Amino acid sequence: MSHAPMHPAQPFDEKWIAPALNGFIEGAGYWRPGTLAVFTQVGNYLTGSGEEAPERYLGWNWHQFIGRCGAVALRASSFHVQDHLRAVQLAMLEVWAETPFADPEARSRMRTGVLELADKDQDEHKDKDRYAVRTRDGAMVALHGLGTGQDGQRFVELRTGTAPAPTSGRITAAEPVPAAGWDTPERLRRLVHLVRQKGPAPWDRAAAALLAERTGLSRAGAALLLAGVPDVKYGYQGLDAEARKVMGLKQSDAEAGERELLTLRVAERLDLLADVLPADPEQLWLEGGQLALAERIAEAWARQQGVRPAVPESTLVVATEHSDIRMAPAAVCAVFADPAREPRLTRDPDTRLRVNSISGGGWEGDEGFRFRELLAVVCDAVDWVYAELPEGDPVRRGVPETLRLLRERLAHPALLLSARGRSLRGRTVADLLPGFPGAQPYVDAAEPLTHPTLDDGLVVVSEAGFDRRGEREAPGVYFRPGRYAADERSRRLESVIDAEGSHLALVRRLRGPEFERIVQRITEGALPPGGYESDPRLSAPQVVEEVVAATGLDTDAATLYLQLLALPVPTDRRIRRFNRWTAAHHKAVAATLVEAGVVVADRRARAGRGMFLPGDWASGDKFYPPMETWKAELLGVRIIGRKVYSRPVAGPLPELFARAWRMRSSAFPTVTAAHASADAE
Repeated sequence: MSHAPMHPAQPFDEKWIAPALNGFIEGAGYWRPGTLAVFTQVGNYLTGSGEEAPERYLGWNWHQFIGRCGAVALRASSFHVQDHLRAVQLAMLEVWAETPFADPEARSRMRTGVLELADKDQDEHKDKDRYAVRTRDGAMVALHGLGTGQDGQRFVELRTGTAPAPTSGRITAAEPVPAAGWDTPERLRRLVHLVRQKGPAPWDRAAAALLAERTGLSRAGAALLLAGVPDVKYGYQGLDAEARKVMGLKQSDAEAGERELLTLRVAERLDLLADVLPADPEQLWLEGGQLALAERIAEAWARQQGVRPAVPESTLVVATEHSDIRMAPAAVCAVFADPAREPRLTRDPDTRLRVNSISGGGWEGDEGFRFRELLAVVCDAVDWVYAELPEGDPVRRGVPETLRLLRERLAHPALLLSARGRSLRGRTVADLLPGFPGAQPYVDAAEPLTHPTLDDGLVVVSEAGFDRRGEREAPGVYFRPGRYAADERSRRLESVIDAEGSHLALVRRLRGPEFERIVQRITEGALPPGGYESDPRLSAPQVVEEVVAATGLDTDAATLYLQLLALPVPTDRRIRRFNRWTAAHHKAVAATLVEAGVVVADRRARAGRGMFLPGDWASGDKFYPPMETWKAELLGVRIIGRKVYSRPVAGPLPELFARAWRMRSSAFPTVTAAHASADAE
């Protein structure tokens, strides 16, 4: 096939190339005008139809589109894409169709990989490499480096003879590109023509629902996947209000869906969507075409990711309300619903220290980082999973097993967790060594460390390098939770880390009695099916009776009062869900409390309710909820200058309701007196 330079049939502005491909590309700063021409230049050089070496450093890692351009075609056909972005996507498909990268036969003779370029001009201050070489046996082009400051270069090679293609350095890694695939020249041209002729393919909510059902993704996550993974949160806004309306998504739903798909790396996204389009692209516009597309995407998802356990939509709605959790809501639910499927819960991570290329010190590697993320997510989520999901919910039911597996991982003697140093900036291992008697250098590193270390069996300290101002950074402090106990070494650990918010605090909480009592409440099935622990009539009936007896309030009013006292975020919507009240009944019960003088009606930012306890109020932000200041002691919340600065820790709710009532029962003398007077009359 001919690979002469070509120009797209319709005008486009290539300055939008990074937003148009967002989610499918890396290093967006390298995706600039001229990138599409590079595809043609490299293709021409590889096939011999172009003499000049192509330009480098445009389109970072664009080799990942070879055999996977079907993902771009899917997005280009989707209704939500704005015109100026679709124009760039269609232009890319047109250009790609004229390169050897769209030719299955040519792709069968291609490979990509990494090579170390030979130093040709060391004595002359010139470009030290020949990044493009060609002979009768083929050609190779080194596209760009890996961004690590080393000599590794990403290359594309095309063999045209029987002998190996030429190389300008030592190949350190190589793999063939996908030879077969949806993106043939004919299909690419056909899809571009259809989009321009018919407009984008019609949206089908039923197809998104089918995809959610077949994959275990949330409704929002499935919709975004079906739409070609538009970016809705970071950088360019890929979904406008009208698109969300068509898809049936609120902004919070769309952002939660984006977070759900954010765990997929770029290569995974491209692989997932590479071959899901029909052989005849026109099927996308026919009745049932989107349903068939959803089925193909579901099959690809199952092969790549497996199928997540089914989670009720109502559960996902609750999870989405907790946007402060550091994982997509649907992913959090999947962990609890099927903990045995989560590898971080079933396999001990490799947390041996290795060199941190940023600080120069040590770090526990990607597996350690991901395990710490899961530890924090589980500890943060247990409270709301236990308190805000009903008895019988599969996510709530999975809490005991999730905690058991996490405790197993923490018990492994070799596991290292990062801790946060307390005022250790500028300190060296030599400075700290006297505080760790008997400590020796750390010897279990995954690779040689470049700075001094110490290891006393429980605590490992790795000295750090210097920042840009020439000041020494804080050393890395790590500990082995499997060896943490009530001993002298553990007390030394506590003296050098920040207790609040540290991973040590998470370990303590995970192993502590409050979590154990939460597990017991869930395991013993203390609630009726569908009942909520946040309804004190079900979880703390004796406390409700005490309130009724002491105040003369009826049962529903006493219930609402206890919820306003004890729950961290007693929004109107949650109260109605927990108590199964209508809005009218909720309003009538609240009026009873206002009349009794124990709450005040008001409107306050981000409160989500109209009833408040008398007294001072602390504001919150996206991560920490606003609340009455007196709750700080009850919920372990830190309040500074009437603003909440930490997350509430509720614990077992029967105990919380009882403790809250004891703390506030003295606020009722006028109510009791009023009822006594009414009784006397």
